[in-house]
Amino acid sequence: MRPDQLMPSPENGRKRLFKIDELAETLRTDGMNTAVTVIPPDVYVDFYPQHKEEVEARVADGALFVVHHGHRRLAAALLAGLKEVPILVRREVPSLRIAAIQENLQRMALSPLEEALEFQEALEEKDETGQQLTQRELAKRVGCSQTYVSHRIALLRLIPDLQQATVNHWLKEQGLIDSTDAVDGGHAGRLLLPVREAAVVLARLRPDMQEAFARGELNAAQAAMVAKIPLAEQELPSEQAVDDGAEVTDTSESNDGPAVPEPRGSDLTDAAAAAVVEGVAAPAPAPSSAVPGPATETVPAAASPESSGTLSTAVATAPEPRGVIVVRSVEELALQIREYLNGAELQELKRLLED
Repeated sequence: MRPDQLMPSPENGRKRLFKIDELAETLRTDGMNTAVTVIPPDVYVDFYPQHKEEVEARVADGALFVVHHGHRRLAAALLAGLKEVPILVRREVPSLRIAAIQENLQRMALSPLEEALEFQEALEEKDETGQQLTQRELAKRVGCSQTYVSHRIALLRLIPDLQQATVNHWLKEQGLIDSTDAVDGGHAGRLLLPVREAAVVLARLRPDMQEAFARGELNAAQAAMVAKIPLAEQELPSEQAVDDGAEVTDTSESNDGPAVPEPRGSDLTDAAAAAVVEGVAAPAPAPSSAVPGPATETVPAAASPESSGTLSTAVATAPEPRGVIVVRSVEELALQIREYLNGAELQELKRLLED
């Protein structure tokens, strides 16, 4: 049916519709895959006689059904200029309001780990020309940010205990478990791990370092320090190293469960930080004694110590722009590039590097 032949329900419980632009872009690309549930006007007025005049006025203007469920999809379809949308007509509903509540509550979203698996499968699929989607293209198709996709893909590098910890955090946010509940009976069941911290810190650790964190042998500040070190050189830090590195950790954001700070690159020089561009990064500075790593070209600093300190604070607290790759080691750079590019783009990059 044409979307302009459907009228929103005056009793819609969702007073504000979010992310309509993103959904409209998805509908333009792939169409609407889920039908809008609608009710004949006379059935609707029987339940809500107080809206009789409004419904009759809209019917006189050409409305044929009242939307029961799917108001956000309808708004996006109108914005996208769709000519037709699929509908499901319900004529007998014991309680429209209870049915709407049930439909919203029973539509369980995918957990972060389930989303990660779906994203990974989608990225591995090939179209009729043999091409694969990039993370950015996939994000646009599904109506989310590339950061959202990359963070969930990173969860696949976690050990099972930490993957479960991210699911536990999500379950708690959904109100399905209490923070004291044990899921699956293990120690990871009591660990609540937000996706962002899991993706930007713990996914950069070697599996044995992740296991140490899950056992409580590696705390949040230590994990942030170790995550900056190349995988082959990671080890449990000494107490002195933890004391020295405590200053560069950011614990300003509080979350349920362990507050794992995100490593931000506070060890970058001004010139190196300023040279970072989308998809490409400047060479990393020579590593300090606190953060060992392979020898790299040092980018000379062009600013005073005062301005350098100011930049370090900004780098440590501001979120990284989408698509930026901060170089800490060649190994980590390779891992990040593999996340951002599809197979054809990797081959093209290889050719360009060889040239």
